[in-house]
Amino acid sequence: MRLLILLACCLSVIAFQPLTSPRHLKTSATRPALMLQATDEEPLDELPPLERQLQLFQRLSQPFFEECAGAKLALSLLIALTLMNSGISVLFSFVSRDLMNTLAARDLEEFTQLTVRFALALAAATPVAVLYKFQRGRVSLLWREWMFGVLAGLYANERTFYRLELMRDVDNPDQRIAEDVRTFTAVSLDFFISVLTAIIDLISFSGILYSIYPDLFVVVIAYASFGTFCTVQLGKSLGIQNAAQLQREAELRYSLLRIRESAESIAFYAGEGEEMARVDLRMQRVVENTNRILGTKRSLEFFTKGYRYLIQILPVLVVAPLYFAGQIQLGVITQSRSAFNHILNDLSLLINEFEAITAFSASLNRLGRLVECMESCATNASALSPFLLTKVSAATEDRVAGSSERTDEADDASRPAETAELPERGVMTVVDESATGPVLLLRSLSLATPDGSRTLFRNVSASVQMGEHLLIMGVSGAGKSSLLRAIAGLWDRGAGVISRPPRSRIMFVPQRPYCTIDSLRKQLLYPLTPDAAAHVSEERLLKALDAVQLTPLAERLAAADGSSGLDSVRDWGDMLSLGEQQRLAFARVLVSQPRLVILDEATSALDLQNEGLMYRALAAVPGLTIVSVGHRPSLLQFHATLLRLNGADASACFELGPVETLSPADVSSPVCELESASEPF
Repeated sequence: MRLLILLACCLSVIAFQPLTSPRHLKTSATRPALMLQATDEEPLDELPPLERQLQLFQRLSQPFFEECAGAKLALSLLIALTLMNSGISVLFSFVSRDLMNTLAARDLEEFTQLTVRFALALAAATPVAVLYKFQRGRVSLLWREWMFGVLAGLYANERTFYRLELMRDVDNPDQRIAEDVRTFTAVSLDFFISVLTAIIDLISFSGILYSIYPDLFVVVIAYASFGTFCTVQLGKSLGIQNAAQLQREAELRYSLLRIRESAESIAFYAGEGEEMARVDLRMQRVVENTNRILGTKRSLEFFTKGYRYLIQILPVLVVAPLYFAGQIQLGVITQSRSAFNHILNDLSLLINEFEAITAFSASLNRLGRLVECMESCATNASALSPFLLTKVSAATEDRVAGSSERTDEADDASRPAETAELPERGVMTVVDESATGPVLLLRSLSLATPDGSRTLFRNVSASVQMGEHLLIMGVSGAGKSSLLRAIAGLWDRGAGVISRPPRSRIMFVPQRPYCTIDSLRKQLLYPLTPDAAAHVSEERLLKALDAVQLTPLAERLAAADGSSGLDSVRDWGDMLSLGEQQRLAFARVLVSQPRLVILDEATSALDLQNEGLMYRALAAVPGLTIVSVGHRPSLLQFHATLLRLNGADASACFELGPVETLSPADVSSPVCELESASEPF
């Protein structure tokens, strides 16, 4: 008795204790300022209404079965196997009933015959059950592969991956494409099969149960309805909490990823304390929300566990009087219990899958938001996306229906007056210029930041002929790197004209080059297409390495891995210093030989001798036009023309002229004056 009392006390303490983390209390004492932010209750957004979620689910799922080759056939086969699997369940119900009846009657001969039938039923059921499970996994994988391909195409189209970073409306798009797609396809298919099986079972076993005892059929309907209502009421906050959990887990992973990516910079600053405080802060947000989820699940489990335990005895209690009265046999009790459980499970689908459904709802909305934002970035979304979720969002419909009026009003209220007349999207034209025309032409170009909060420069005009070298300099914040983004088509909020070669004939070299985790050969050929790369000889690759003084790198790799070292695979971003990475980027230019190369502080990590080697190597490429952005005076000797940006607020917004006559200190000959904000761009 004492043991039972002690057990009851322990259960009461666990059931009703406040969900607080001891580690959280300790951390609060050591870092009160940071933990104050973590412990504040944050309002959680409500999930969209059910109608919106159903419409979203339809738009995300339907295109797969309409457009993917083999999807309809695979689904039809799965449905057929589901029907066979459910039919076997009904068959086992009757076989089990007859077995129990023969046991009660002590009929050995009939029992032997039924045992043989049972063995035959098992032999038929085994391959059906195996193939049914296999086909479920196969359809789920096919769906994931198709959907991943569509979303990856949208993500890469028109540099959507870059636009999403500028928009800041979608966090962790990589996780949504990889993880949320997997969750969506797997859970959607599982839930579809569960509903289909429930419908088949409900039809099959309702007839069996109603034929045994109609009152029991009424009991199961009432019991399931009561359980569903209580489950929804007890767990209605779980969906919002699951959505918050996905976001907070992603934020925690991002904090740890940032530490890994910026390890050296953090170490130099000795900023590990601040970084770990930030990680702790986000971890506490995860813990707090997890505690909320645990509390909600605890309340839900009190009901659902009792609900499931009661159904083990309820059908027997209802039918037992008929058995004792001699109106039914013992096997009928077993069959009625089996039929009752089948029907109750079918009607209690929401109860049994409630937690999974709420987690799925959170993933569904995250995935839908990603697709919607990617479609909004695409000018030809109707041709690229089979989902067209922009039609689902009322906010997006309003934005499309009255874009000019509403957008202008919002922008006029939110940004400074001098940027109010800049258009939402640019009028920058990409032209494949003739051989005699300028390779790069800027005409009356004005540029603002993507959010329209600041004008960077106005009415800049410049012309660069084939083979010329232009250097862009200017004060910090004047828009030098932003001009390169506009030339690349990454920033398009402004006015004026940019004429330049097709994107495939331009190569941009940033201050920190991008290195893939692949072979040295692939580093040199990046970003050539496979067809173009096939025409590049190994001799040409080695010659490019020699021109940028990286031959010793190839020799070390050859000694370690054999061959010429070009097929050695390394994590080049970690293996090479920044200076070596910059020289590797110059080697890419020598291999690709574009018409125009744009260098953004591309020699910042090189000494003056290596900087000279890089520019002389580029100058040796026939007809190559070079546009550089930099601060070093040493760059002047490698360029014939200087474009200096002074900022939108300067009296001389830009200056253009020969390097010899336009020194960095000479501002006496401005090319243009800043116009008033009221004049059109």
